[in-house]
Amino acid sequence: MGLFGSIFNKEKTHKGYFELSIAKVIRLNDSSVKIEFNIPEGLQSKFSFIAGQFINVLIQINGKEERRSYSICSAKEEMLAIGVKRVQGGVVSNWFNNEAKEGTNIFISEPQGNFKVPDGSKNIATIAAGSGITPILSVLKSKNDVPNMHLLYGNRSKQETMFIEEINNMDYINKTFFLDTNPGENAIGGRIDKENLIKFIKSDLSFLKKDAFLICGPEPMILGCIEALEFFGVSKDKIIYELFTTPVNLGIEEDKTSFSGASEVKVTLDDEEFFMTMESDTKTILDAVEEEGMDAPYSCRGGVCCSCKAKVMEGDADMRLNYSLTDQEVEEGYILTCQAYPTKPKLKISFDE
Repeated sequence: MGLFGSIFNKEKTHKGYFELSIAKVIRLNDSSVKIEFNIPEGLQSKFSFIAGQFINVLIQINGKEERRSYSICSAKEEMLAIGVKRVQGGVVSNWFNNEAKEGTNIFISEPQGNFKVPDGSKNIATIAAGSGITPILSVLKSKNDVPNMHLLYGNRSKQETMFIEEINNMDYINKTFFLDTNPGENAIGGRIDKENLIKFIKSDLSFLKKDAFLICGPEPMILGCIEALEFFGVSKDKIIYELFTTPVNLGIEEDKTSFSGASEVKVTLDDEEFFMTMESDTKTILDAVEEEGMDAPYSCRGGVCCSCKAKVMEGDADMRLNYSLTDQEVEEGYILTCQAYPTKPKLKISFDE
């Protein structure tokens, strides 16, 4: 137990979240829904977002607190909305598909995330698979005045394709669909992978003449797309990606510092200071913070969503994996606490920076 653990071991208050009501549940197909939210006038500025960002949702399901991250699929002028595809065995995705109703209240965080079109990009290529279309759709809507946009969109079948009607009505973008089954005349057979993307690019080399390539989907698809684009000489700084499944190979594994012993950790959270003692490499900083009763922000626990970001003010910490912090953020001292361990006898971090 940390020095002041018993003092601050209080009930969680969902700090950083706002209780909002569901305005509408729109069935997209048998396996996915669009969820629109009512944003009160006084919270409009809190939920201003950049196309490509996501929100975290916090829901009580069967007496257990569940947190997930979902990308925003709406344009700024539309009601804030997310798209949720049913995942086999998925607690939250199935709740949204089966139980969510108009008027239901859930807790939602402010928009966050670094998946966005780089400043100055005029020609944009977007590549999505499955529910990876959600942030891409927001980007496409926000750039409806940008010429020469291209969307590659892969799914198992036409019936499982999210937002198909809305995308087909976007006359200002070039669209290429990939379908695993029954592609017909209007789609390419097979999934979006390295081999199929190379074939496609060879058939349309103009696809390479883009300022930015935004990719969103499962990790194998993203890896394949990156390898295909690099095969044609596309520089890494033009490739921006967002993971939509549990990662395995894409994360940046930081160099580990050898450290053994105890670390005295000072944590600043919501203008309060907490103190605790951590043994090296036994648990992440986030795990230790939660055990001390602090209501620290988090969502995915996999180093993907960036919700648990904190800044090292003194000392040092190693991250085992980093999927979401930019190089600049790492240089500035930010860490993902769900992946971080102290590497010095004293460590000071702040969730408020």
